[in-house]
Amino acid sequence: MFGSIVGAGFASGKEVWFYFAQFGWACFPLIALAGMLLFLLGYTFLEFGKKYGIESVQQMNMQLFGKFGIVGEIIFIFGNFILLSAMFAGANSLFDIVFSQDLYRFASVFTAIIAVIISWLGFDKMVKVNLAVVPAMVLIIAVAFVYCLIDSSGFIVPMVNGVERIISAIFFCILYVCSNLFFAGFIFARLGTQHSKKINLAGSAIGAGFMVLCLIGMVISIYLNPYSSMSDMPLVYIAGSAGHIFGIITLIVVWIGIATTAVSLVYTISVWLEKYFHSFKICSIIVCIICLIISGLGFGAIVSYCYPVLGVVGVLFIIRMVYVSHKSKFNKNIKKIPKNT
Repeated sequence: MFGSIVGAGFASGKEVWFYFAQFGWACFPLIALAGMLLFLLGYTFLEFGKKYGIESVQQMNMQLFGKFGIVGEIIFIFGNFILLSAMFAGANSLFDIVFSQDLYRFASVFTAIIAVIISWLGFDKMVKVNLAVVPAMVLIIAVAFVYCLIDSSGFIVPMVNGVERIISAIFFCILYVCSNLFFAGFIFARLGTQHSKKINLAGSAIGAGFMVLCLIGMVISIYLNPYSSMSDMPLVYIAGSAGHIFGIITLIVVWIGIATTAVSLVYTISVWLEKYFHSFKICSIIVCIICLIISGLGFGAIVSYCYPVLGVVGVLFIIRMVYVSHKSKFNKNIKKIPKNT
């Protein structure tokens, strides 16, 4: 769970500010709510995949939407295109901190090349690469957190007043969870086919636990270093303040987080397209070219304007998935969609 969700937004701290930290003290109970939802819904996705033997995007959407499965597929893949574009744009924003002129623009191209190569190695290799980011990301957040505690001049928390603002905070929390699970849903479902119910349950709990700890650590770090919230890369900004070497290490780890999510997205989209164009490798290249073009919108713009819209779509997608999962317990007539659909 953790390795699939950690992307440009999370690893950089941009998502953490946008969905949680901007809401002040209210963000802490919201993070707890997000953790609970990630655990419950993540486990539901894993078990959904295990029960129906999910191996393709088409199969998943046919199981969820029946004869309207193609509509679900198009919406799902469109969302993944936007997120992959955000990963490439995030790579550019990340390396813009280090490189002058337009050299940073090669970061997205390099990330795309790496994502394509790893996706060609297969699903199992992709999962192992995703797992590699977990300890590194947790360590970076922990070091940044300790640095902010030691070197902070104050703890500045945004003021949040009014019922409407609190309702907005809850809405943003739900959007955060649903958008991430919408994007990573196929990967979770596919993973669920490979493990027992007990392992799926434990994996969901551990993944959600890591997410909660990292979200809390990043929120507190931002409050201890309030100027970081104005950056596209708050975590990298904080790390740079802690020292040049730590800043470079953080930049590399954040990029790895971006790249691992990009790999998952390239794999997901290409598996879908392969059913129609019969060449996974060619599909993966075309996907990256399209997303590199879209990434020209800029990282901040995609996170601020596209993520919330896709989050709303994610809410509808998750509601349907939960309904189908639980409906099947009471309706023995629901049929399992064949794997070759």
